[in-house]
Amino acid sequence: MIALTKTETEFELSPTLAINELVVKKRAEGKEILHMGFGESPFPVPHRLAEALKNNTHHKQYLPTAGLPELREAVASYYAEKVGVDTSAYDVLIAPGSKLIIYSLQMAVDGDFIMPVPSWVSYAPQAKMLGRNVIKMPTTLDDDGMHLNADTLRTVIKDAREAGLKPSKILLNYPSNPTGLSIPDHELEAIARVCEEEDILIISDEIYGFVNHQRSYQSISRFAPNHTAISSGLSKHLSLGGWRIGICFIPKAIDGMFSRMTNIASELWSCVPAPIQVAAIEAYKGHADIEEHVAACSELHSHMNRYISDELKALGIKAPTPQGAFYNYPDFEEHRDALKNVGVETSKDLAQVLLEKYEISSLPGVAFGADANQLTLRLSGCDYDGAAALAQLMSLRRENHAYALDEDFIKQYAPRVYKAGQVFKRFINDTTGSI
Repeated sequence: MIALTKTETEFELSPTLAINELVVKKRAEGKEILHMGFGESPFPVPHRLAEALKNNTHHKQYLPTAGLPELREAVASYYAEKVGVDTSAYDVLIAPGSKLIIYSLQMAVDGDFIMPVPSWVSYAPQAKMLGRNVIKMPTTLDDDGMHLNADTLRTVIKDAREAGLKPSKILLNYPSNPTGLSIPDHELEAIARVCEEEDILIISDEIYGFVNHQRSYQSISRFAPNHTAISSGLSKHLSLGGWRIGICFIPKAIDGMFSRMTNIASELWSCVPAPIQVAAIEAYKGHADIEEHVAACSELHSHMNRYISDELKALGIKAPTPQGAFYNYPDFEEHRDALKNVGVETSKDLAQVLLEKYEISSLPGVAFGADANQLTLRLSGCDYDGAAALAQLMSLRRENHAYALDEDFIKQYAPRVYKAGQVFKRFINDTTGSI
């Protein structure tokens, strides 16, 4: 009998994709599900990019594995201007999405993987698929951000080495999926110093960098360019997940790393489709209409997710105010005793009750590396008609420079997001009788 790898227990379908497929199925059955389990930005493709793709469908040739030279140059120029990355210190690689970039970076660098908790659902499974150990590092979350203590990192590295492990890389994501929080600049600098001193590669997942609600995207690469590889793409700030465009900045100071990554790419994906690469060049030219689109979408993400945070806080739930991306990461610990009375003792229990009895899809904190008994959830505020909301926001911008988005805007243009807030009130009232 052919023996398969232990996919049933070790490598399940990615939780984000699984919950999305489940919601699609339930909605097809006529059920009204409030979808907070999948973070897909809801906005339309900018007209300029749609036209660029349409006009380049005739490109059918294989392109260089590292990516179309014109696109790589456009990416480097854009990040130098918009983010301040010293692109002279990097080579650029184009990939079919950032997920494969992160997997390839983990593959290219020998040794074990330090993972701040909570972290995105695919980081740890990728490490396990490569036979690498996952070394968890604790974080703290509050309204000031996601905090990683440099002294704690140094201790984690020391303890891992004493245990016979080989920590060689750490994966940072900011603004973060699942928390919606950023790492404060001074903490990024301190972490960078430790990584330089301990010779740890920083894999900096900056896919949400341009969805920073304060429009203040900062990269840790400026503190440790020789020890930082940057992963990003178009899926979040331009709502182009299905285009599968990822970009990677590979430090030239690490001898042979670019060629190793290119070799890995040649065996995994050959090249990104030519029409997509040619069209994507327009996303990195700094066009005013594209930049305005990104800023407006970020404003809407901020408005929707702050509303969710405020509603949860009013219910006695710890819900740090999001600083970027389109997520909340609430902690229901304050209601643990009441929740235990209705059979909720783990984050999976919590997510299951919300789905089965309140028709809210979410993801449990355990999917992001948290302890199973921590009552945390990842909630996404993307379940609305992005085209209609964006059109209204742009109209408000044109007509009134002093406009303010408010709850009425959410009621009208994101009714499922608004309803979710009301359903959480009912859930807490049903559970605790306190409202």
